[in-house]
Amino acid sequence: MSKIRVLVVEDEPIVAEDIASRLERMGYEVVDVVESGEAAISAAAATKPDLALMDIVLEGEMDGIQAAEHLKENYGIPIVYLTANADETTLQRAKATVPFGYILKPFKEKELKVTIEIAISRHQADLEVQRALQKVQALAVPQDSPENAEANGPQSQYLMMAVHELRTPLSIVKVSASLLRERGEDMAAPERNRNLAYIENAVSSMNDLLEDVLMFSKFNHTCATLAPEPIDLKEFCESLITALRWSLGEQYVVNFSARGDCRSVAADPKLLWHLINNLLSNAVKYSPQASTVSLEVECTDRTVTIRVIDQGIGIPLEDQDQLFEPFHRARNVGSIAGTGLGLAIVKHCVDLHNGQISFISTPGEGTTFTVTLPR
Repeated sequence: MSKIRVLVVEDEPIVAEDIASRLERMGYEVVDVVESGEAAISAAAATKPDLALMDIVLEGEMDGIQAAEHLKENYGIPIVYLTANADETTLQRAKATVPFGYILKPFKEKELKVTIEIAISRHQADLEVQRALQKVQALAVPQDSPENAEANGPQSQYLMMAVHELRTPLSIVKVSASLLRERGEDMAAPERNRNLAYIENAVSSMNDLLEDVLMFSKFNHTCATLAPEPIDLKEFCESLITALRWSLGEQYVVNFSARGDCRSVAADPKLLWHLINNLLSNAVKYSPQASTVSLEVECTDRTVTIRVIDQGIGIPLEDQDQLFEPFHRARNVGSIAGTGLGLAIVKHCVDLHNGQISFISTPGEGTTFTVTLPR
């Protein structure tokens, strides 16, 4: 296995030499040591490193953050910041470049090694996901098809979002699996089980996202069809909630109630799963931990009503008209991860069942979604 090749950008010669020595001692190959942003760009172009360790305060007109932005945009090189400067303004500027790590001096070798390994794993995960999703995109819409010009825009947008969303769970799987491989025999049972749970939860998140990829592709090319069959809706919802609780952990509470005879509801099980799972997942995602999310179903002779109630951040009035549009995300979601596709998929599932969906939401208090399907 080839060594990981690292570019060191540090303007203090003694510190730079020490970092290079530590890296080589840990088994990395140092491709160059430079002391300015301009030199970093030249060295990156010449050596194509796997990773750059970047000090922020550098000699010359270009600081480390500007150099990092150039390396990322032009060469796709992952950046780990290594600096003594940790003021809030600097942190915010550094975050804007989406670094793969940030270590404060003085540092320990173990801390540096773990950060580098995680950064490389995340970067490799990004590349793998990009390649996989590009294949999905190519298969979904052949380049010479008449739909290509119309569909390529939203598919490209979704490709970028999906890559971003898959980065975190893939990184968790890689890092947790690596820890189990290297230290599993020495781990205490709680730590080992915790890492296994990380992997299971991450795989569940990736599975849900990939299911949405396939479903969105079908809706986008009008090839989704309704295949109804008799469903015991109460048992169906209980199974779905059990799976959701398993993936989310015990810190979330999902209450369920069913009224009426729900034993033989005609619905497409795959579409119904997407419908309810997306509503519940959103309710949990945008609610504080330990708050209660409720799923209520009511079955009559004529209709089936599905209601999801949360105590979360709510939906601003300005976003409510666009809520079911693909890729739209409310302005108050902050750093909460998401693609903006969940509710668009829900709306398609409802429409295919000739149903209706409505919601009531108060920012800061919560949201209730109500789905009514004909029976």
